[in-house]
Amino acid sequence: MLFRCARHAGYRWKGTTMDFQLSDRQRELMDAAREVYRRKLEPLVSDDSVEGVHALRWTMAEQGLLGLNMPEAYGGVGLPLLDTLLIIQTLQSCAPILGGLAHRTSTGAVGAIAEYGTEDQRQRFVAPLCRGEIGISIGITEPEAGSAATAMKTRARVEGDKVILNGSKQFVSFVNYNQYTVVYCRFGNTGRARDIGAVIVPHDAPGFSHSNGTLNMADELLFELYFDDCEVPRENVLLDGEAFGKLISVYNAERLGSVSRMLGSAEAAYDYALAYSQERRQFNREICDFQGIQWMLADMRVKLDAAKLLTYRAAANASATGLPVPAETSIAKVFTAQAAKEICDDAIQILGANGYTKEYPLAHRYAEVRGGSIYGGTLQIHKNMIAAAILDRRISQWKKD
Repeated sequence: MLFRCARHAGYRWKGTTMDFQLSDRQRELMDAAREVYRRKLEPLVSDDSVEGVHALRWTMAEQGLLGLNMPEAYGGVGLPLLDTLLIIQTLQSCAPILGGLAHRTSTGAVGAIAEYGTEDQRQRFVAPLCRGEIGISIGITEPEAGSAATAMKTRARVEGDKVILNGSKQFVSFVNYNQYTVVYCRFGNTGRARDIGAVIVPHDAPGFSHSNGTLNMADELLFELYFDDCEVPRENVLLDGEAFGKLISVYNAERLGSVSRMLGSAEAAYDYALAYSQERRQFNREICDFQGIQWMLADMRVKLDAAKLLTYRAAANASATGLPVPAETSIAKVFTAQAAKEICDDAIQILGANGYTKEYPLAHRYAEVRGGSIYGGTLQIHKNMIAAAILDRRISQWKKD
């Protein structure tokens, strides 16, 4: 296992100065991830069938690339959040499916189970996920509850040793590859956030079904989930109310996982455009000789470095607080989502007509990062959250009667 021995976060205080350098161990982890990609994973990433993704997940588990920040007691690697994000970013730059699997098994829905689940739930869900045996999606959004997540209507009621769910979710990813979904739902009838809890729903539960999926811009299927008196064992209740704040506090780690994926794609686009600018010739010279291209490359690099530093700060500070600081997470999300779009767009421009075709990888990279301005909370919602933090006041978007 290449990643079992790393422990330190790398960004640390030294007297009155801050060290902005990655540690030797962190660089070794990133290099090792690239090496695993070249030796083991590259031949597997093009097979997006269910069987192909399962084979890829098994291989990543064998190489210690799943459950990166999950506890070692449950088969995880036990890395700090920053190290986890560095590896997710690296794998994403190699191939998006790798970043997605590393993210979903580390900073994804499993984080809520690791943080708030019972010992039995950790053994049944966290451990097999780290072994590559299962996958877990997350279901929050509903047709009338997007940015207003607390307006969700999916309900759960306890009947003996079962929980009965009714309602629906939408825009849920990886359902075709996963076996479970952590479903946010209401256990009470007040209509307030305090009703909200979560249930771990098996995809073969009676009364559960899902759509065939709708393709997003990045060619990833997003599914609608339907719960029609869906019966789930009571032991699968993760939190049964008074839990929305707890769930969102863990969700900030998931947001940073998504941000690290945007970083990986933006970095891949930048590297591709940089190399192309030194190979493509026009007017008997490399196009990187033109000042217009030079300024674009400089702007791309500035944005990429700034996005990394904001993301790494949020992750490094989580080591001290236990979970990411919400405002720092939102700042990293807002800047990175905007920067990644601009970097990928400039990369496409540098390649010209080639960049606009799907024969080159940049169109897909742009489509991936474009979703980052929407999922995990829109940029506008995150700006509201940042404003609330810097003004030190509660800002509600709900219309007052």
